[in-house]
Amino acid sequence: MPDPGQTRPVLNRILWPLVIVIVFADQWSKAYFVWLLGSHQHESFTAFLSEYFTLLSSENMRAVSETYGTLVSNSHAVFKPLIWVWEPWIAWNLTTNTGAAWSLFTGNSFYLSFVSLAMALLLFYVWWRRFRTHLGMTWALGAIIGGALGNFIDRFRLREVVDFIDVKIPWIGRLFPNLGDPYDFPIFNVADSCAVCGTLALALYLVLADLSSVRRRRREQAAGRVKPFQEGLGLDEAAAKRLKEMTANQPRFNGTDLTKFLNDGEEE
Repeated sequence: MPDPGQTRPVLNRILWPLVIVIVFADQWSKAYFVWLLGSHQHESFTAFLSEYFTLLSSENMRAVSETYGTLVSNSHAVFKPLIWVWEPWIAWNLTTNTGAAWSLFTGNSFYLSFVSLAMALLLFYVWWRRFRTHLGMTWALGAIIGGALGNFIDRFRLREVVDFIDVKIPWIGRLFPNLGDPYDFPIFNVADSCAVCGTLALALYLVLADLSSVRRRRREQAAGRVKPFQEGLGLDEAAAKRLKEMTANQPRFNGTDLTKFLNDGEEE
């Protein structure tokens, strides 16, 4: 079995670069599609970057948009038409969201930014306490943490989240007609993608761990290595007979006798 002190630095070198790469890719891609599909006067993406990353709030963005038309929904900027990647299923389609997924809690982006930050800190604590030597969980939790921090930056800095990946899903509308066919999935971004992939990986790990525990327990039962009373407080007939014999000549049966009886049973 490897020494945890030796494996821990390796996983630290995986977690933090993974989080940094996700945050960088998320922020860079958002800036690029705002430049590509937003209405502004910047011909150079490099020049646009300096303007985009100096924005600190929706109020600042409104002032800047009067000159550059940079963003966003509350600055009344006009977005360019979507660009098809794979018609009619995938397109680049710029939009913003002041709430959470599926536009829940719309208008509370600033408060939701602290939820994103708290989630990232909580997941880091869970990783550090339980999974810092586990490779698969490091990847899964790192993806979720990176996604949470990517959207935290948008919510705190811009008061809304930039989305640009528009996907339509076939066949779902046939099962749920109210959703439409094809189903127009809510527009998302890189941070959302990483968080969802990490969550699915986490769920898969938990399911596999539970199945592994069930198989191990069945093997122990088949090999006769199951500990006494592991299934609960139920006693077999031999145990019941022994208990009856012990209490036959005693007016009272106290806790000490019961403890001694259970300990004797385990030793046998």
